Amino acid sequence: MCYHICPEKAIDLIDNLSGHWYISDTEFGHMVFAKLGIAQENSGLLVAAVRKAAKEIAKREGYKYIITDGPPGIGCPVIASLSGASIAVIVTEPSVSGKHDLERIIDLCKNFKVQIKVIINKYNISQDKSFEIEKYCKSNNIEVLGKIPFDEDVVKSIAHGIPLVKFSKGPAAKAIKAIAEIV
Repeated sequence: MCYHICPEKAIDLIDNLSGHWYISDTEFGHMVFAKLGIAQENSGLLVAAVRKAAKEIAKREGYKYIITDGPPGIGCPVIASLSGASIAVIVTEPSVSGKHDLERIIDLCKNFKVQIKVIINKYNISQDKSFEIEKYCKSNNIEVLGKIPFDEDVVKSIAHGIPLVKFSKGPAAKAIKAIAEIV
């Protein structure tokens, strides 16, 4: 707005390339993703471009679902990832900031009229806070799909570049598989 009305033309709008998006084939299907440039922040435009490409692939291939892994927070990239979504599966952690962020994203999802479900990650690092989150969800008629325990195999699987459910038969992998079966 300021750009358009400034009589001194003291403000410039400059297009900024924050990253590039790509399409890859994986053993699990197509994956559309973006790689940010050095010192670049995610943008809603980049998320929208990724989602558009994923939608085109899904239509062409006859896929029923598109899974979008949105960033944390409630900024433009999150709004872009929720736009047009039918359901949001929010992954939170049992901490004061985790619960606060959960409440903020739930409010955002409600504004977009997106169905909400929750997963509590590392639930066992604070049983009290996990219970508090579950209680909050229940009082807001939000289903908690499951709770994933802290498990050092998660870090090891990331270091090896192998999905946890293929890398481990540990408690976190079991919890993720159980959640996948009910979704």
